[in-house]
Amino acid sequence: MTQVPATDATGGLDADLFEYLLVAVPAASRLDGVVATVAGLVRSGRIRLVDVVQLHRPDGQASVAVRAGRESGVIAPLAAITVPRARLSAHDIALAAAVVEPGVSALLLLVEDRWAAALSAAAREAGGRLLAGERVGRDRFRTAVGGSGESADRWALADLLVRGPAMSHHPEFAVDQAAQLQTLSELVDRGVLTLEQYEAQRRRVIDG
Repeated sequence: MTQVPATDATGGLDADLFEYLLVAVPAASRLDGVVATVAGLVRSGRIRLVDVVQLHRPDGQASVAVRAGRESGVIAPLAAITVPRARLSAHDIALAAAVVEPGVSALLLLVEDRWAAALSAAAREAGGRLLAGERVGRDRFRTAVGGSGESADRWALADLLVRGPAMSHHPEFAVDQAAQLQTLSELVDRGVLTLEQYEAQRRRVIDG
């Protein structure tokens, strides 16, 4: 049986297995099933839930409402089963909120991917570690599927990665989308931009 090396000083959590997930639904009333599923994944041991935030962008507004912990009745059951070793920062939340569409509610989850614990242990036993990872978006994957047969020229294929491992370790080189969108939102509040103009600019920002 594989022996898992001792984890570092993160309260028994594996620091190489963390990711955020943003799950969006058309209305807050539809989050109940998502909450129940997340709770089931925690109970099964597939993930550990470290932090959870509810986001909602009302129709006709540029700003996104943020609720965390027990102040949101919807996510209170999840707040009760978190392992609070780390918390999402206000800037983390603002970056995630950038992609929330009008009328949409979302759960922003910080999780430890326990399903990958054996892979992380194998890497450590070999003197290495899990170095990086990124969730490949649906649209990027669909674009790549069409012409990516075994004989396809890799230089002609559509990209699947938004950022490489180097960017993961040097976030200071990334464009601060949250700051850009905050500036645009303030222009909406001052009446300089219409909501339609804000939406057009927001899409330009998040599409890079």
